[in-house]
Amino acid sequence: MPAHSRKIPATMAQYQSFPDAAGDSLTLDKLKALRLPGLSGKAFLDVGCNEGFFCGFARFQGAARVVGIDHSAQFIKRARKRFPDCEFHCQGWETLPDGEFDVILLASALHYAEDQPALIQALVNKLSRDGVLVLELGIVSVRKAAWERVKRGIDERLFPSMAMLRQVLAGYAWKWMGPSVSQQGDPVARHVVHISRRRPVAYLLMQPPGYGKSSIAAGLFAPAGVPVISGDHQVALVGKGRIEASEPLRKTIAEDYSPFELDRIIRAVFEQGMGPELVDIWLVGAGEGDVAIDVYVPPEHHDSVERLLQARGYLPVRLGWERVGAAPMPDEALAQYSEAFYLSMLQPASGVVADEKTRRFEPAGFVDEISVEAGSLIIRGWAIDKRGVLPERMGAKLGRRSLQVTAVEKQMRPDVQKHLGLPHALVGYRMSLVAPKVLTASDVGGLQVCVPGGITFTLAGSIDSIFRGVAP
Repeated sequence: MPAHSRKIPATMAQYQSFPDAAGDSLTLDKLKALRLPGLSGKAFLDVGCNEGFFCGFARFQGAARVVGIDHSAQFIKRARKRFPDCEFHCQGWETLPDGEFDVILLASALHYAEDQPALIQALVNKLSRDGVLVLELGIVSVRKAAWERVKRGIDERLFPSMAMLRQVLAGYAWKWMGPSVSQQGDPVARHVVHISRRRPVAYLLMQPPGYGKSSIAAGLFAPAGVPVISGDHQVALVGKGRIEASEPLRKTIAEDYSPFELDRIIRAVFEQGMGPELVDIWLVGAGEGDVAIDVYVPPEHHDSVERLLQARGYLPVRLGWERVGAAPMPDEALAQYSEAFYLSMLQPASGVVADEKTRRFEPAGFVDEISVEAGSLIIRGWAIDKRGVLPERMGAKLGRRSLQVTAVEKQMRPDVQKHLGLPHALVGYRMSLVAPKVLTASDVGGLQVCVPGGITFTLAGSIDSIFRGVAP
């Protein structure tokens, strides 16, 4: 029989205990056992509020809205008298008050419901996004998952075992908080449980490249049916215009895109205030359940990603681990060591004779190819100084405007070595420059590549013949 249909004696016994009225319940001790969250500024609902003791506490703590409901008109009358600044309604739980509540209390009443799981669901549905249902209930001490009929002094009621309660609450986030306060005549022990909506979990794998993110995601989440989002791949698709995005975001990614510089790209996205849009793109196709996001994010933006996911209703779980095995050498250091090793083999002890101290060459330089890749102007060719090696400094101009050189990669040119009789082949170059407006051959008319204070390189052909266009 549900609580709202119980017959009420003409004169109600005192149940809750107040300083001026002792009741059957040790209400102050129960208040402590409920382990309520802080209520300041919150909306609080007590279902089966009796004389409003817990509503009065909520108002005392500074709750913004306090509502109590009870089927007994006499109890509601007493509650209004004791706590006139709270809102009380004489009603059952079949129709709950309007609005959402941050904290809902259902104490010592669940067993009166004809459908106990349905009542729990109805109360959880009234919670705010971060709200909690505080449930005090009797739990029978049996191992199996069952509803046990328990004879009480005035009737028989169904109480769950802990195993059954776990089944009922499987779809929620919940925690057993401890035993409640027993009172005389209790047929089963009372317990306190806090219940919240279960948020979908966003598992975040944001470690640097080489940490095995994709392998871990494939081995852990795919077998569990949790979709894995490759954030790195989606960033690339945005840059190529294959995923719908705002023009500022697409431009930020496309202009500087390189799969080896994702840290710089994602850092720029967040620093320019476009992090929320990028996170929304990651979540496209994630569905309503749990999701794993495999994407490198610079450490200084990890907290931002978590906050954005929380705002979208997820429970972010950041996964962290130490890298297994030796980390790759930084690119710059590896290039220096590789080139030093290559040049070390020119020493006489290796059997290769090359007298660079006495032999001199005519400085020369050529531009063999021009292209645009990932928003950068790329120039390939070869050059030598009077020692027969690649010049240490090179630059470029478009008309009178000097272009910023972002990287120069040394490359092997055995054809040049053979033709000029050079001591080694490491005289090729791949130069990256900042030139965002270059799209066609006409945009690089007047291009000059040179050694500052030295020679100007020769174009291997006309601009139209050596310009390879914009890489897709």
